[in-house]
Order: sequence, then structure tokens, then C-alpha cells
Amino acid sequence: MTEHPKSTAPVAAAAATGQNDHAVLVRDLVVRAENSRGSAELLHGVSVRVGAGTMHGLVGETGSGKSITASAVMGLLPKGVTVESGSILLGDRELVGAGDKELHDLRGPRFGMIFQNPRTALHPMHAVGKQMDRVLRTHLSLGKKERAERVLHYLNLVGIPDASRIARAFPHELSGGLAQRVVIATALLCDPTFLIADEPTTGLDATVQRQILELISRLQHELGLSVLMITHDLSIVAQYCDTVTVMLHGSVVEDGPVRRVLREPEAEYTRNLLQASTLSHVTRRVRAAA
Repeated sequence: MTEHPKSTAPVAAAAATGQNDHAVLVRDLVVRAENSRGSAELLHGVSVRVGAGTMHGLVGETGSGKSITASAVMGLLPKGVTVESGSILLGDRELVGAGDKELHDLRGPRFGMIFQNPRTALHPMHAVGKQMDRVLRTHLSLGKKERAERVLHYLNLVGIPDASRIARAFPHELSGGLAQRVVIATALLCDPTFLIADEPTTGLDATVQRQILELISRLQHELGLSVLMITHDLSIVAQYCDTVTVMLHGSVVEDGPVRRVLREPEAEYTRNLLQASTLSHVTRRVRAAA
């Protein structure tokens, strides 16, 4: 039997007291998929709060609803999948019911996404710099020289050596780690305040995974970003996140500060995740933070 959350309390409390120091506030979100064979509810009243300037972990196994939640926030739900009810606030701006143009205009300047597979996020037929330039032309009124300088600045910011050469390169010429750094640079091009990182280290070797996570953490602190980190790995949450939401079968089963959730999990599923994770790493992180 699916556990139901006790964890919506922080979201409800924030709403009740009028607190609005959130980057994104998802409340009671219901998402449904429909096709010729019928319909199915994918998210069952999901509530998630990402505090301003914090990193919030969204954790669960494959199929738990993490990516659907992120796609709903971005306004990028697949065909046949719609928000049935609930609210998604970006600051004080309601996204549920927003039109395609409004959402398109917000992506880039207000929020961005780091996809789990940079190979599919980047167009294989266009050089990196050309793709980044197109993002700038879409969202910002800058001259050609200013755009070129901005592209190089953000490639440098994410730690890419020889940024001019990489700007001329095609995605297939890049390693997985370099390609993901390009995706991160592209997500930051228009100075958004909120980023979704959807399993950003998938397919990378362990050393590169750590480098990418350290990069996202550094940028989050240096730029004052709010980040929703989607992962199935509680050791990542323990090391990098301030707060966490645990999902199972389209519902929230636990939510709260990372220290409390990992030290005193209320949900059986969270306890199972802890046991299945790199437990020695999680335990060490939690004890160090205590």
C-alpha cells in the first residue's frame, strides 16, 4: 500500500503564514495521462517547495514521478499528459494555465534545465557556439559581438578549457563531461534564478560525476541560484542538498530538511532507500552535518 505524506506540512505552513521566500512552490499537483485506451493519474496531489537560494533534492526510484513533476514545472509535459489541478508558483507567478508563449519566454531568463543526457539536449548538426547563440538571440537583445562574448564567458564559468575551440566544436566531438558542462553553460546563459538538474550525472563515470555535482554546487552558491536536484541517490542529497522530498508512485511520502529526513526518516520507503544507498557515504555526510 502506498504511503501518503506527512510531509506537505512545510508547504502548507509556508502558505498559511504568507511566506513567499520560495523559488518554486508546487501545491497539490495532479497530473493525468490520457490516450485512446483510457487515462491514468501520474501525480497524486504532489507538493514541493524549493526555497530561494537553496538546493532541494527530489528523490525516488524510476517511475516515482520525479521527472513528471519537473516537466510540469517547466511546461514540457509530453503529448497527452496534462495538469488536471493544483498550482505551480515561480516566485509569485502562476504557471498552471500559462500559455505556450508565456512559458517559452520564461525558459532561459527565469528558469533553466540541465538534462540527464547532454547528447539529446544538444543538436548534433550545429556547433556548440551556434546553439548557445540561438538561445541568446531568442531571449536577449544583444549584438553579435556581445552574444559571442557571453557564450565564451559562460563556457569559461563552467570550467571549460579553451572555450573558443569548444564553441566551434560539434557535440559528437565532446566527451560526456564536456557536453554536460556545455548544457549547464547554456542553461545559465540568460541569468535564470532557478535551475532543474534532472539526474545530471547519468552515464558519466564516477570521477566526472563528482566534478559535475561540485560544479553545480559551486554555481548555486556563487550565483545565488535555487536548484531542484532530481536523483535516485540519497548520498547526493546528503552531500549537496538543504532540503529533500521523497516520492513513490506519484506521491510525496516524506519532505523536510536533509538532516532530519536522513537521520530520522518517518516513511518506510525512505528507510529502504537509505539501506539501498551508498549507506556508509550517507551516514558519514549526515554525521558530519549534525
